[in-house]
Amino acid sequence: MYVLGIETSTPVCSVGLVDEERVLTRYSQNTGLRHAERTIAMAERAIQDAGLAIADLHGIAVGSGPGSFTGLRIGMAAAKGLCFALNIPLLTVSTLKGLAARVVFERMPVCAILDARRGEVYAGVYRLDGGAMTALLPDAALPVEDLMPKLPKPVLFVGEGGWTYRSQIEACLGENAGFAPESSHPCGASVALLGVEALRDGNAVDLATAEPEYHRRSQAENGRRTN
Repeated sequence: MYVLGIETSTPVCSVGLVDEERVLTRYSQNTGLRHAERTIAMAERAIQDAGLAIADLHGIAVGSGPGSFTGLRIGMAAAKGLCFALNIPLLTVSTLKGLAARVVFERMPVCAILDARRGEVYAGVYRLDGGAMTALLPDAALPVEDLMPKLPKPVLFVGEGGWTYRSQIEACLGENAGFAPESSHPCGASVALLGVEALRDGNAVDLATAEPEYHRRSQAENGRRTN
């Protein structure tokens, strides 16, 4: 079973190709949200370098958000297009769950956190429970100060939001806060591995109705509501 993962929620465009147990190829590039120019080319390279053909794929997994509204739409459109052309299932994976999966082997709970701008973060808390990832705090967009009381202790932060707000986090949590390497970002390979689980469990989504999970309105939408 081969699943391609696409993750475009941040300025880092990332794709990964996996089988049921391991990562075959992975590529990431900071494209500054110019993902439309790189996503399909990176996917084709990942498939070719694994010695496979695009027709060998059994499913496409895509990071469904939260994150950049534009980036998420590009990733979803690319994933849908491939699934439609190949007649294979589409799997949607929380961007934060995919990010947490990079370090969730740690014994402590993991808070995946991205800077949502305007004084807010996107955050979700996960832990490894019997070999499966369990959500301790549902994905949400909220101010950092509102997140702190909701967190288990100790907790490991992964994602650029942890480093952006590190001083504020440490002021609240002290030694109960750990931080994964600053270079950790949402990864197509992690999304693909979670996609394998979703495919195995029969959790494909409807191509016609699948949409990104933004978790808040865009600035344009907010502007329309106030006019």
